[in-house]
Amino acid sequence: MTTALQLLREGRTRDLWNKYCGFIDLSLSEFLNIQRNLLLEQIDLLGRCELGRVVMRGARPKTVDEFRREVPITTYLDYAPYLLSQREEMLPEPAMYWQRTSGRSGEYPAKWMPVTQRWANAIATEGIAIMLFSACKDRYHVPLEEHDTILYAIAPPPFATGTLICNMNNEFNFDWLPPVEQAEKMTFEERLSTGFSLGMTKGIDFIMALSSVLIRMGEQFVEASRTGKRRSMPSHPAAFTRVMKGVLKSRMAGRPLMPKDLWTLKGLMPYGMDTHIYRSRIHELWGRHPLEVYAGTEIGLVAVQTWDYDAMTFFPDLCFFEFIPESELQRAADNNSYEPSTLLLDEVEPGKKYELVVTNFHGGPFVRYRSGDMIEITALRNQKLNIDIPQMQFYARADGLIDLAGFTRLTEQIIWQALATSGIPFEEWTARKETQGSHACLHLYLEPKDGQVRAEEVRQAVHERLKELDRDYADVENVLGINPLGVTLLSQGTFEEYMSRQRGAGAEPAHWKPTHMNPRDMIVSTLLEIGRDGRKSVS
Repeated sequence: MTTALQLLREGRTRDLWNKYCGFIDLSLSEFLNIQRNLLLEQIDLLGRCELGRVVMRGARPKTVDEFRREVPITTYLDYAPYLLSQREEMLPEPAMYWQRTSGRSGEYPAKWMPVTQRWANAIATEGIAIMLFSACKDRYHVPLEEHDTILYAIAPPPFATGTLICNMNNEFNFDWLPPVEQAEKMTFEERLSTGFSLGMTKGIDFIMALSSVLIRMGEQFVEASRTGKRRSMPSHPAAFTRVMKGVLKSRMAGRPLMPKDLWTLKGLMPYGMDTHIYRSRIHELWGRHPLEVYAGTEIGLVAVQTWDYDAMTFFPDLCFFEFIPESELQRAADNNSYEPSTLLLDEVEPGKKYELVVTNFHGGPFVRYRSGDMIEITALRNQKLNIDIPQMQFYARADGLIDLAGFTRLTEQIIWQALATSGIPFEEWTARKETQGSHACLHLYLEPKDGQVRAEEVRQAVHERLKELDRDYADVENVLGINPLGVTLLSQGTFEEYMSRQRGAGAEPAHWKPTHMNPRDMIVSTLLEIGRDGRKSVS
């Protein structure tokens, strides 16, 4: 198989572009044909393995329509008995390796996914496409050079980001800072410190990192410059020159030193569900627009922005896509036995929101798998760049989880447990993800039993319990240096009054009480209106 490196060395840059980025020139019908053909291949694999027979519940579909009609929608709980114990004899294809991601706090510590050789190859192809889109200025512009440097600011294997590095190294000779074999033995802080030290002499061309980590790294530069706590001047001539030029740039601009004064990045590829929150500040600090990517361990690389940094375009060849409309999600929420129906990519509508459902290609394990993510279709095509594929953006979590900075996904159970063991007496609560300044936070709206309790007291008590109960939550503070919990105290009787109003308005009993997780804006506004007399906040 011809690699990106071979194509570049042979001067075949147009072929390189077409191999990795040519999918954006597919018509919608061509895109869907790729999807259908790969799905039929996957259905055949599933029918011949034990895991496929289990999750498809004995169905033997022969067409895409039969597959969607006969095979049930699944969640990780359907796979947990087999994947958590890594039962390879159950799988559609042999696992090349296993990768993990965060589990559900209080249920299982991690989710494991087997990766086949074909899945790894497809991921590598899409990884190169992301690199190209992050750096190019137009179609067929290939700015990659041998030994481009990439800051190693991501989680190592067995996390999906680390395994992506291994796959991409088979396609191109990037220089990772620090080198992969060293970085994988280091702590996160050691990787960053060593990577930046090397970057002072070698330069930094690309960065992959959580959006929240990019913000933290950038603001550390600003704070050190503002307070005069910069390290001693480097002795290496290249590093010394880099620092002097950077300081001069910042002084001429009349502001503290920022990373963009030290490095002119080719590409910036943050990941995490908070990228849209941080994008302006990331650009300000690093001097490069962040390229948004929508991805997940179980669902792979789903969609990516192109060089216009607008909405994202779907990749065609890693998963089969289905979409659950909001109206179907509501019906399922009202009736647990209801199986929501789905739409295909040629049936979605602009301005509408959907939960994404995927079926892995290339021997992957997940079948009609609910991602738990709500995406919004922003347009049916990218008119500006003449891309004939529906455009999307990430909207929110759909499954009652609260994702914080890409580090943890908190469940209702874990927040309940933190509250119950915090020593704070309370009547009722609701919580959701919000933005405070440049950071995402868990905002808790609590009605205490004791009218004398202080918001800061609640914040510290619940925060400490969450850190004890969920190690990934603790990492938000350890790595980013922030307390991600905000608390608003509501006056006594707030929730009872809310339920009274709902009953009086003729709401269904299931909607009398606010949901504990991710309440809508209207619900929060009503609670704040009712509880305004006693409302106190801290964040």
